[in-house]
Amino acid sequence: MLVSGRIGNALNPLHKSALMLTGACILIFVIFPPTFIWNGAITAGLWKWGIPLALFGTVIPPIFFAIGIPKTGVGLSSIISSAELPVAVLMSSIILGESVSAIQWLGVAIILSAIILSNAKKIKLSRK
Repeated sequence: MLVSGRIGNALNPLHKSALMLTGACILIFVIFPPTFIWNGAITAGLWKWGIPLALFGTVIPPIFFAIGIPKTGVGLSSIISSAELPVAVLMSSIILGESVSAIQWLGVAIILSAIILSNAKKIKLSRK
């Protein structure tokens, strides 16, 4: 978020997110080379799940970040993006039927509170 909010703001959001994804892809392939490329998992059906997951988890979010973070600022965007955590926990409970304990919800609340408290002063100053 910090890089997306401060570097390359004059670039087209699609170009900026393509550069970010290319860099991340190179970094991941060098550090953690995926074995599924060579072991036949892609041709065995992994592509049916891989394409939608890549699109919604890796391609679309950086585009939206590249568009939105320069407009909202890094502080507010970190608060907004932290909404992903409780939604993921809630959806894992509703859609996947996973049990979510009270301690897990407490952890979500602590993380959200810390993000909001650490950015509350910055948000108040930016509104003035």
